[in-house]
Amino acid sequence: MALPLAAAAQQADVAAASGSESEIVVTGYRASLRDAIEIKRKANSIVDVISAEDVGKFPDSNIADSLARLPGVTVDRQFGEGEQLSIAGVEPALNRLTIDGHSVASADWGGNPSDRSSRTFNYSLLAPAIVSQAIVYKTPEARLQEGAIGASVDVVTRKPLDLDANTFRFNGGYEYNDRASRGSLRGSALYSWKNQDETFGVLAAVNYDKEQLSRAGVASYWYRTGAALLDNANSSALVNGKRISDLTDAERTAFSDARYASFLAREFFKQERERIGFNGAVQFRPADNLTLTGTALIIRGNYDNVSNSMYTYGFEGSRMVSAQSSNGIVTSATFAGIPDGTNGATGQLDTNFRRTRVKNDTYSAMLDWQPEGWLITGNAGYTKATGGKDPEYLLDFRTKQGFTAGANGKNTIVDWDSAASDPTKWLSNFTAVGGENLSPSDQAANGGVAFFGRQIGGIPLQSGFTKDDEKFGELNFKRDVSWGPITHLLFGARFADHSNSNTTFSNAVFTNRNFTLGDLDYYVLDKDLYKGLGTTGNGTPYATLDKDGIIAALDEYGTVQIDRGLAKNEYFKVDEKIGAAYVQANFEAGKLRGNVGVRFVHTKDVSNFYVQSNGIYELTRVSNSDDRFLPSINLIYDAGDQVVLRAAAAKVMARPRYSDLAGSISLDDATRSGGGGNPDLKPYAATNYGLSAEWYFAPGSFLAAELFYRDISNYVGNAVEDGVTFTNPVTGQTLDYSISRPVNGGKAKVTGFSLSGNANLIAGFGLQASYTFADAETPFANGLPYLSRSTFQISPYFESGPIQARVSYNRRSKYFYRFGRQQSQDYTAAYRQVDAQISYAISEAIQLTATASNLLDETYYQYSSTPSAPTSIYKNGRVFSTSVSVRF
Repeated sequence: MALPLAAAAQQADVAAASGSESEIVVTGYRASLRDAIEIKRKANSIVDVISAEDVGKFPDSNIADSLARLPGVTVDRQFGEGEQLSIAGVEPALNRLTIDGHSVASADWGGNPSDRSSRTFNYSLLAPAIVSQAIVYKTPEARLQEGAIGASVDVVTRKPLDLDANTFRFNGGYEYNDRASRGSLRGSALYSWKNQDETFGVLAAVNYDKEQLSRAGVASYWYRTGAALLDNANSSALVNGKRISDLTDAERTAFSDARYASFLAREFFKQERERIGFNGAVQFRPADNLTLTGTALIIRGNYDNVSNSMYTYGFEGSRMVSAQSSNGIVTSATFAGIPDGTNGATGQLDTNFRRTRVKNDTYSAMLDWQPEGWLITGNAGYTKATGGKDPEYLLDFRTKQGFTAGANGKNTIVDWDSAASDPTKWLSNFTAVGGENLSPSDQAANGGVAFFGRQIGGIPLQSGFTKDDEKFGELNFKRDVSWGPITHLLFGARFADHSNSNTTFSNAVFTNRNFTLGDLDYYVLDKDLYKGLGTTGNGTPYATLDKDGIIAALDEYGTVQIDRGLAKNEYFKVDEKIGAAYVQANFEAGKLRGNVGVRFVHTKDVSNFYVQSNGIYELTRVSNSDDRFLPSINLIYDAGDQVVLRAAAAKVMARPRYSDLAGSISLDDATRSGGGGNPDLKPYAATNYGLSAEWYFAPGSFLAAELFYRDISNYVGNAVEDGVTFTNPVTGQTLDYSISRPVNGGKAKVTGFSLSGNANLIAGFGLQASYTFADAETPFANGLPYLSRSTFQISPYFESGPIQARVSYNRRSKYFYRFGRQQSQDYTAAYRQVDAQISYAISEAIQLTATASNLLDETYYQYSSTPSAPTSIYKNGRVFSTSVSVRF
């Protein structure tokens, strides 16, 4: 098998565990656990592993969901399926994914707009059918690629010379989402052939996956305080049943400090996710000790979606009639409407259609040469990904109605003077607030032609569009030696030329015509969409538009369309060159074995971005480099036939987000202030320690305890830096500025432990379970992003004869999510999920499977600082699927 050294070493462990390379594929859930446990036991560092049940059959339809059963691994299910992983208490951006030991480019569809520019990978893009194993390296070795603080995940794919000739697998089925009330087909097929001499083989795998998502939810876009409502309020307005003029000082202070969800929304998101993938591998073995492999991974994703949001404008007190507050929250406030004949608005309806595509192409050539006493492996290849909205159709409406709105935990109210389902109450922006002349820049873009009207939306091209590509090459050497306890000497080098960019082309559509939603091909949302979300009032269901209606309305009423060109404040590009070299010694002395080594890494970043001053933009380029040594050591002690003890220590690094390096900068020479990205950022750095004790008390069974510690320095966080010397490329002046930007210097310590195990019980029953506790010591009161203090999962299973069945329960405690508007500290509440699967083998060749995911229809709840102040409440629905697997 031709793999980079990291993957090749693990495959050698598998072969040793099972007797020969041709026997590493075993079938059944219990067998996949036994295979994974054996790899874990023989590994030269602290690892956890998920193995395929059979060729073309992974334990779950989503790789991230399978990995979430491993200790210390938590998955984010913001859109129902697992997309990103946090490991050992460290956020997704600081972990790393490789495929067969090499990099894979990453671009997402835009569902995570707050973190588009990180170095994460969307696991839902990978087809489980091509996966042999997924190995989580929790402690590094010098030979492994750098770039992870938490852990690195290497996905090992199938190769034709490892499989029997004419291996064929097919899996096809139907999936249904009960909240979307829609279903779709999905399937995969794999064929592998090799000649009789086993010197040449070809493998091809295709997959088609379609998923229906209809997500209704509640959102609050901005929290203000009661003081904002009291400003300019009529003295006759009521607060907690009393006229404002009659409030005591204590009552006024208490209400002023209370928080109010001033833009309270009812959202509806509908998406049909369609993915097509191809994985191919060609292997040639011209000699017994030489194997050449070429692979291709091609992914095409269609993530088109329609997003609707209806929300209130509760941002000032001049129209307030009354308000109620309790325990620091304004639970409801009533505002008067705007009289006919007066311009203005009290609320808004956004209707957006986004054409979204994701492409990923990865090609690699790999070498595996084993001259006497040597193992020489290498790879070279190219990986490219693009993703984003292209184009985006945006159309919004206004209303003048009075309303009552408020939030108190999971209970929210939006109640208009007239029901939101009345389309005549949703007015065009021109109808509601009147017209205005084009700005000078828009008039210039309009050919100098003046226009009096109002913007109603836009059709921007490549909105938040990401391009990510890398050319890579690697060569590794492993030499058998007999230098006392040293058994192998490893050394090698890697080079990568990486580029990541983000572009948006702005567009605006204007009208000078009066119209309402009632003049268009509207529809009213299903009244059952918001069941279980704690909504009251006539704000649901509401009238809105689907994809065709949005496009038709912009075409019909868009009198003037102006292309504003490149949005320079959103553009960035980072060109990154990485060179690395390492040396590592593997040693063994009696019951003690392990490895020690050091990796040298050179990173050069060229950040391209625009600097804005006085409304003028200037393209700027800044170059920086970083050099560092990353030593590591892993000690493994076989304390007995059944007990393995491990200890590890390593220096590690993770590179900053691309947008942090190259975010657009704005400067004001008059106030000597500014804000934006920071091209001088250094990588995150950490010293990692790990201890584990593993007891393999029976075949296919084990208990393990692991301690981990991450001492992170150079943590990147936003701050205002004074005295930053910067030459303004627009004005030419070199001044000292106070700049709000990402900076190094933050420190964090993550300490945790995990308990995990698998036990084969009686009568075909078994139990897999894990618990992880992680705690962070940081200068930030909110803690580290995505860190859940407690994560627990348990999966009882049964396998006997033709029947397999299992139930999985997974729970993670609350975690800090992000800084929202006005530096709101946003959290995601504790989340749990229950899944179940049952399979029946009709014959050795045919198996039927039924699966149910998210059986509890769990509510995804996010809040600002305190649980009584919601920012997002939504449900993704239960997913039921049936499938048939065919093998021969």
